[in-house]
Amino acid sequence: MNKLIGFEEELISLLKSLKQNTLANSILVSGSKGIGKSLFINTLIKEFIKSRVNHDKLNHHYSLLEKNIHPNISILKKEFDEKIKKIKNFIAIDQIRKLNQFSRETSIINNLPKFILIDSADDLNTNAANALLKILEEPKLNTYFFLLSHQPSVLLPTIKSRCVKIRLSTHNFTNFKNILISQNTSEDEEVIKFFFDITNGCPGLSSTYDLEEFLSIFDKLTYSIADFDSFSDNNKYLVDLFSNFSNEKLQIFLSILKFILFTLAKVKHNINILDNYLSSNVKDILKVSDKMSIDLINKKLEYLINNENDLFTYNLDKKIFMINFFAEK
Repeated sequence: MNKLIGFEEELISLLKSLKQNTLANSILVSGSKGIGKSLFINTLIKEFIKSRVNHDKLNHHYSLLEKNIHPNISILKKEFDEKIKKIKNFIAIDQIRKLNQFSRETSIINNLPKFILIDSADDLNTNAANALLKILEEPKLNTYFFLLSHQPSVLLPTIKSRCVKIRLSTHNFTNFKNILISQNTSEDEEVIKFFFDITNGCPGLSSTYDLEEFLSIFDKLTYSIADFDSFSDNNKYLVDLFSNFSNEKLQIFLSILKFILFTLAKVKHNINILDNYLSSNVKDILKVSDKMSIDLINKKLEYLINNENDLFTYNLDKKIFMINFFAEK
């Protein structure tokens, strides 16, 4: 498991409450995707275990935690669907029923509480969310729920009202750089600056990229957005490339498309991006800003925002989706 970098004050505060038995039963930990919310809670649990068990048994407990087979800890995520060989779109109600059973069972290790980590609560479908709410309304003694959320606005208000809320901020550049170096992602200062800018300080997103591929596609995207020939060789290349991406990978690159468009909008509103960004690659967006009007930028943004959800929910044709994006005038 990676070492936690950043969030020291939040960790110390939660750990103190946990040790003093004053921590609320339900905690909502929110923050941008990729900042390390799961690692934060896993570190909290490991530090608490360290304070409760003999040193010679620590590695055994840590191993069980990392394999998600610890008898006192349950980590809930979207499951893999064996029929379609893909990760399911939602956390389903059957998973919450199993979780309820886990919370009611007698603890095998008496000197440790039960920890339940839902990663992420944004993935709960309606039935699962309502089932979880009933569990949170009747908290079990010595059982702690940690709900992770990238977008708390999508959660049921009643779930949020049952939780103590902790917001984790994005990392500063120093922490971001140290995390990427510790993960052997990159030691190149310019590359790190680039990913710091486009991920808004969320190192977890950087670990999903092929750096060389990403830099190449980013440059092509920057210039293709301002290309008025919808069927230029560059645009056709990107349409074919994106149409073969997995949903998860395409979502990443659509977020980059929106990043480029939002940055262009800032330029059009006379915001000096040279002060906002560190990377020379991102600053290259300035070179195409004169080719686009604010109306066109807004149209392309609206297209992505209005249609992206349907693209993945209804498994629409990715190629047509991208052709329509580049054809937006």
